[in-house]
Amino acid sequence: MAAHAKLAPSAAERWIQCPASVRMEAHVPAQVESAYAEEGTCAHVLGEMKARLAFDMITPKEFQRRLELWRKEFAHILDHEVEVEMGRHTDEYVQLLQERMELYPNSQLMLEQRLDTGVPTCWGTSDAVIVSPLHVEIVDFKYGQGVEVEAEGNPQLRLYALGALDTYGDLLGETQVVRSTVHQPRLNHVLTEELTPQELLEWRSRIIPIAEEALGPDAHFGPSDSACRWCPASGRCQAQLEKVFAEPFQLPEVLTPEAVADTLARVPEVREWLKAFEEAALNMAYSEGQHIPGYKVVMSGGKRAVRDHEAAVNALVEAGYDPEEVSRRQAKTLGDLEKLLGKQRFKELLEDRGIVTKGEGQPSLVLESDKRPAVQPNSEAAKVFGEDLL
Repeated sequence: MAAHAKLAPSAAERWIQCPASVRMEAHVPAQVESAYAEEGTCAHVLGEMKARLAFDMITPKEFQRRLELWRKEFAHILDHEVEVEMGRHTDEYVQLLQERMELYPNSQLMLEQRLDTGVPTCWGTSDAVIVSPLHVEIVDFKYGQGVEVEAEGNPQLRLYALGALDTYGDLLGETQVVRSTVHQPRLNHVLTEELTPQELLEWRSRIIPIAEEALGPDAHFGPSDSACRWCPASGRCQAQLEKVFAEPFQLPEVLTPEAVADTLARVPEVREWLKAFEEAALNMAYSEGQHIPGYKVVMSGGKRAVRDHEAAVNALVEAGYDPEEVSRRQAKTLGDLEKLLGKQRFKELLEDRGIVTKGEGQPSLVLESDKRPAVQPNSEAAKVFGEDLL
């Protein structure tokens, strides 16, 4: 097996929808791991160590040795607050594994298992596999807090589940159910999809032809919001560009509300493409050294910042300035305080006392399906002037 699968389960949503994206990767330089991905790797390593300790796979002494190595390896992203938060969330991951182990008698746990999915050139490493005489379950630990990941119909989870079913199914008995669980502790998010082995195998039979096409030279394009979002070729792909502007803007000379509605519906897709396009253009010109006719790369003006606040205050006090003139004491951000205190304690100490308040916000145009109540200009004016203007 190669170090990386050509059809990675983590990219399955992309290559299933857009098989041509696999060959498009060849036109894009290898991407550097983002800070978010590195943070996720750091949390995964800690979570695995804690799980091995909790399930007696390593001794406390070995855990401490690995913990010190972990702190050295990730020292550049760890500080006290980050480690405390990561420790809390990885504890929740271990607790979830313990709860899942109790669902079926005689369950066995395997961690960080490399699994062949039965789909050509598609394999990956599952965070946790739980097997009993009656079931197989994979648990995918995701440390990100941007978007909640669904379990229902999730191709990445299903591919891991296929690997677990092929490897461990019927090993202890006759598998009746396959469970795929996603756990995002920072979002307090846990979801599970349950399928019979037959349902999962039938899904794979539909995916294999797509995978075989994706590995060939004539795979078709299938640009979409979800397929393009994490595609390395996003912003460089002609099919993506054509999809964004496929429908001409057939608008009246003066835009009517209906014309505005039609155009607004296309804004998010255009905005995402513009962002990806500008990033791709900058990477081509700067990181890859390609000349973009008529353009050059310059350094934009950097912002001034105090590198060492304590040193700055001390220097100014020594120069004769009063400390109150040159410094101020200020609470940390609300997000940091909420993490420190917890939501309930945060509410009791700050929100219930009126120390933290929430403003009315600004008018924002959204789809009618949005759950927030609609507002009218007159109703907002009435709040300001205390009058019934409606």
